[in-house]
Amino acid sequence: MNTNAAAASVIGARHQRAGRNGQDAAVVVTGEGVAIAVVCDGCSSGASSEVGARLGAMVFAQKLRGRLEAGECVRERSVWEATRAEVASLLAAAIGTNKIIDAQDVHDHLLFTIVAAAITHEGAAVWALGDGAYAVDAHTCVLGPFTNNEPPYLAYDLLGTAATAHFEVFDRATRIIVATDGIEDLERDFGVFAAPELVAHPDGLRRRLSQLARGDDHIDWREQRVARTPALLQDDLAIAILEVQ
Repeated sequence: MNTNAAAASVIGARHQRAGRNGQDAAVVVTGEGVAIAVVCDGCSSGASSEVGARLGAMVFAQKLRGRLEAGECVRERSVWEATRAEVASLLAAAIGTNKIIDAQDVHDHLLFTIVAAAITHEGAAVWALGDGAYAVDAHTCVLGPFTNNEPPYLAYDLLGTAATAHFEVFDRATRIIVATDGIEDLERDFGVFAAPELVAHPDGLRRRLSQLARGDDHIDWREQRVARTPALLQDDLAIAILEVQ
C-alpha cells in the first residue's frame, strides 16, 4: 500500500490576537500496510489543554498502529476501543499515582476531542470523541455541535463518565481528511485541502493553514484608509490527510 500523508495545525487569528497557545494537534503515522491520521482539539477553558491534545494525538496513533500492524482488523470497533483504553491508562499515569486522579488536573491538562482515521488492506474506519469533521473520498461527516458546547472528551474516561464514541467503517478509501472543529470557519469546505501539493510537499499543508489564518491589510488610496480583510481561520485548526495510491 503506497501512502502519502500530511499533518499540520495552526493558531487561529482570534487566538493569535489574544496571545494564546495553539490548542490543536495533528499526527500522521504510516507503516507496513497501515496509514493513520489523528487530530485533537484541546478544551479552550483548560489552562494547558494543548498538552493533552499533543500527547493524545501522538499516543493514540502509535498504539493504534501497533495493533493494526499486529494483524487486528481496522473495521472492528473493539480495536479502537482497546486503543482508547490504552491511551486513557497512559494519561492517568501521567497525572496520578495509586489510582488517585485529580479532576482539576484532568480539566487543566487533558481535555481534548479526537478524530482518528486509519486505512489498511482490509478497508478504513473513522473513530471520534467530540466535535470535528472528516471526509472519506466523497463522503463527509460533521460531528457536533453538542449541547451547551460541551463535547465528550476521552479524558472523561478517567473520571468515570465515558461517552460512546462515533465510529464508521468503509470497504475502501483512497483519500481521508480529518479535521478539528475549526473547519467550521471554512464552512466545512474540504475542497480547500484538495491540492496535491498539500501532501506531496513536506511543508505544503502547514503553509496553506498559515495563509488561511492570516488576514490582509492594504491601503485604499481612494478612501484614504487602511482596508483590512480578516483571516478566514479565526479558530485553531488541525488537519491530517491520508492518500492511498
